[in-house]
Amino acid sequence: MKTLKKTNIFAFVLTVLVFSCKENKTSNVENSNDQVSVKTMARKDSKITFNSAEAGDIFDRYIQLRNALIESDAEKASKAAMEFDSIEGGDYGKINEVVILIGASNELESQRLLFSELTTLLEPVIKDQLAGGAIYKQYCPMAFNNDGASWLSAESVIRNPYFGSKMLNCGKITETFTE
Repeated sequence: MKTLKKTNIFAFVLTVLVFSCKENKTSNVENSNDQVSVKTMARKDSKITFNSAEAGDIFDRYIQLRNALIESDAEKASKAAMEFDSIEGGDYGKINEVVILIGASNELESQRLLFSELTTLLEPVIKDQLAGGAIYKQYCPMAFNNDGASWLSAESVIRNPYFGSKMLNCGKITETFTE
């Protein structure tokens, strides 16, 4: 009898997890052999503006890096991280250290872990410099063995950089930043 109860509880929890993170069939993402093609709105196509061009450049590069992680492309993520070096001005110490580590890594899981740290470091900069539009803070409770992790997005559609095609739409909006 105890075994039957445990089995039923396990089945219930598994069902909840599967359905809470199921793929949204109306998305603009194409799945093919675990490859994900991301079609996201560029900042220039959105109404997001910043108080400085530098902050806009930082956010654009952050989105490029996030998209590479969504596509589970470690090489592309490394290249996107190296693009942060071309940003003029500002002294972002720890942010620079993290993007250098992402750029030096060819391991997707390490890049994703560092991306989580980068998100935490960039969030106050982005919030402070946002002049117009909306940026969405999104969260996946299952990232990193259920420790959870956040990321920033220019759109409300969930595209999870921590799982790629495995759980592309798993997550929720936890905060919306506006000017």
